[in-house]
Amino acid sequence: VKGREMELLYKVKPDILPKGGDEYLSDSKRIKLLPKRGPIVAVSVKNLIAFSSNIDLVNNKKSGSAGGVSSNTSSLGSGSLLSGSAGGAGSNVSLNLTSSPWNSPFTTQTTEISGAHIYIADLNTPWEYNFLKNSSSQISHMQWDHAGSKLLVGTEDGQVEVYGMSDNLLNKWQMIYSASFPGEPILSSCWLGMPRKVQVVADKIDSMIYSEKYHTSLLPNSRGFGGKSLDGCVVVTATGLVGGLVHCSFEEPLKVISAKEKISAVRNQIVCADMSYSKNGEIVVVTCGDSLKHPILVNRVDIKLVGFRDKAQVNVLPSQSLFLPPTFADYSVSSIKFVNKISADSIYISLLNPCTNSTVVCLYELVQESVQLKPRFQTTNPEKLINLKWQLKSQLQFSAAILDTCSLSLSLATTTFALSGLSNTLHLQNLNSQANSLLTPLIALSLSSGIIVLARSDNLQQIGSININSISDFTSGAGNIFPIKRERDEFDEIKMGTKSGCSMSSQNSTEDTYVSMGFSWSGSLLITLTANSQLNVYKMHPNIDSNNAAMLIELSMMGGLDPWDVMMCLRQNQIENITDRLSETFARQPPSVQTHFNARILVIKAALYRMACAGAARTNDQTTLLTLHLVSGALKALLRPGDLSSLDKGPAESLSSLLSSKGEQLADVDKVLVHLVPKEYTVEPSTLQSLQQFLQWCADLALKLLATLPDLRHSRAPLWEVCRDSKAISILRELIVLMRIWGLIRPSCLPSFRKTSENLDVLPLLFRLLTRLSVAPHDPDESLIDECCLLPSEVQVPNYNPYVPCKNYGISSNLIFTRGHPLSFEFGKFPIKSSGSEGNGSNWMDGLRLLWLGKNPTGIKVCNRCGCCTLTHLPPRSAANKAWDQRWMRCCPCGGNWKIPSYLPQPKVVDPDNFLNF
Repeated sequence: VKGREMELLYKVKPDILPKGGDEYLSDSKRIKLLPKRGPIVAVSVKNLIAFSSNIDLVNNKKSGSAGGVSSNTSSLGSGSLLSGSAGGAGSNVSLNLTSSPWNSPFTTQTTEISGAHIYIADLNTPWEYNFLKNSSSQISHMQWDHAGSKLLVGTEDGQVEVYGMSDNLLNKWQMIYSASFPGEPILSSCWLGMPRKVQVVADKIDSMIYSEKYHTSLLPNSRGFGGKSLDGCVVVTATGLVGGLVHCSFEEPLKVISAKEKISAVRNQIVCADMSYSKNGEIVVVTCGDSLKHPILVNRVDIKLVGFRDKAQVNVLPSQSLFLPPTFADYSVSSIKFVNKISADSIYISLLNPCTNSTVVCLYELVQESVQLKPRFQTTNPEKLINLKWQLKSQLQFSAAILDTCSLSLSLATTTFALSGLSNTLHLQNLNSQANSLLTPLIALSLSSGIIVLARSDNLQQIGSININSISDFTSGAGNIFPIKRERDEFDEIKMGTKSGCSMSSQNSTEDTYVSMGFSWSGSLLITLTANSQLNVYKMHPNIDSNNAAMLIELSMMGGLDPWDVMMCLRQNQIENITDRLSETFARQPPSVQTHFNARILVIKAALYRMACAGAARTNDQTTLLTLHLVSGALKALLRPGDLSSLDKGPAESLSSLLSSKGEQLADVDKVLVHLVPKEYTVEPSTLQSLQQFLQWCADLALKLLATLPDLRHSRAPLWEVCRDSKAISILRELIVLMRIWGLIRPSCLPSFRKTSENLDVLPLLFRLLTRLSVAPHDPDESLIDECCLLPSEVQVPNYNPYVPCKNYGISSNLIFTRGHPLSFEFGKFPIKSSGSEGNGSNWMDGLRLLWLGKNPTGIKVCNRCGCCTLTHLPPRSAANKAWDQRWMRCCPCGGNWKIPSYLPQPKVVDPDNFLNF
């Protein structure tokens, strides 16, 4: 099928096959999976993946793999803690297993066990998997929450468990709450609270203003006390039961309230189910049984707390259902799903013919039709009644069975633009072809013949396909990764057509096909998983242009999403154009919008430059600007107005307007103090002393900037962008004024300098030079350059970089461009030199507290994206330190997740005195 191109970004396979592959048949520990339950992969909006596997990735590792933290936990209760690191954690399942249709080539023992292991990994470092749990029951469903921080796991025996990060660490997970529905296999789930809608407005796609180009909305569906959305989920079981879980975080101790209700009056067996949200925020459930004689039921579900808020009540209200036409009498439903999770107006149904192994995919759309009443029932003013009806819009046929389907969870365009219709088609025609391709909702179908088919979700038009068994598609080959012998069982006979009188065409081995798939939030990446637990990641937009890439990145910024998946589709020569486009659009926003998104745009630009082959200096500049922006906001937050009745301007705004209005007239810092009210800039001495390292960092930055100013005229050395940023220079001037004031209150909080003359006052000198530089940052005069050349002879300039050091970490670095595609990794093996080994011979810096930690420090955590490190525990010395630490407790300033590095020792108790180095 000609159409959209797909490109394999990387693949990750288990390190389980020795040479020859014969040892693995007897030594491996695999868990049996039933034919209807293969491995499952779930993708979050933070580009984290959770996948179940019938392979014990830890016990099957060979020598040379990265070590991990073992875990002997066999059964988990509420609040239990699981930890793992690169290489995962061990499992205590050590029983002999038999073959099954999903893992039949691997074992020949007699003891049968059904279940799976669950692992979590970041797509940026997919080789580092984190063990979550092992289950004696099969994993039937997994789903991330809307924020990407909680994972719901449903099993075949009716156990529902919700996991979250412990201490906000990626390699440390714990169960938050759980509920049990004995004997009820979990088929689908939905979180209480509708996800935030962030969409591109079709009519304003060429606008430069964020508020016009992007539309955001949030509609809570289940409200609790005060209108706040309830914390919990709704699940559907295979026996026609709807279960509700509400996590009561307002009570101590925390408890979970569960309730259940029948979908219909008579409970029937349910084969497939899916859940979505309607336009007004209601939860909608679609279910179907094993027989087409029964209708496909669509119901609305509501859950609320009743009584003294100690009980939950689930209400199931019937909605418009549908019957399939008689032409599909020989078919059975294999899957049914909504087109996306924020609209319940379209569903697609996969029908399988067990005899011919052919599949039909039908797209149904909920439309409105007018009903004409009989003359007997008409009144003098007849009104047309509007009825809702499911209408078959299109269908697609295949000669192979469908193993899994997936679609985008979010709609990237407004409703009138994304859905089908004549007016929407006209909108699409007015756009350029690539913007149309990016914003068109897609579905992906994995066939048993080894083909992935992409189709539009509004009309099922095929727009692309790829054959995983074709060696010509990839230079390294994606198919037939594990050529191991397998034993034929009853399921294979049915599949190959040698049983039950069915004539079926030969299909590829299940181990070579993708049994589970998932899109990233933007649809830029397609994550696939085979029965052998091989993970493949495809780029859906390998030829994206700079304007459309910038649009998707801005969309992620507006919705607080992770743009990592969009960046993986970029090319080396596009980074400069995209950053210029982002900067140009950002400069046209209102001042309030720029203040709100300033930190986010700096994080995005730093991530883009980190991928460039020669972007280390510009990455450091963006990180320096980000740190300066954050530190300035924290220091200015300490100021309080003297008179609460005057709310026009605070002390920080008054200082900023004073320095910007006077210009070079206030080149002396002591003259600035005359125009200020001392009471408004007074801070407690103990608080000032605890912030001394932040003041020292800002002073070193100003000194380093002025000392390297003569060299920055001819080369793009580090700090080139900082010296040309008028806002950054203004912030440094304001901070020097604050240092001058606070030095009168607590002299020991002032930054220290090594001077050639004891009579030299460094702060007034820096303020005077920065004031002259603020007049023309892009073209400083020669007299200023001459004074900056003499500055190193008067004050010793720090020989270390005064900005936060950044390391290339994971795939979001120049690794994506310096190595050929596709990249190949193995679970538990580091493919590149880690940031920890690079820092063995150099000092480490706490990127949050701006403290030097020495060589190979202990008791630290590292960001999984930018490599920034910080101490895991450091007792705060003031309320300001505590507020600063709590601000970055959940994630790094770049948005990445914290984790405990496996290449550094972690003591049980951290002594902060060993790391403080002023």
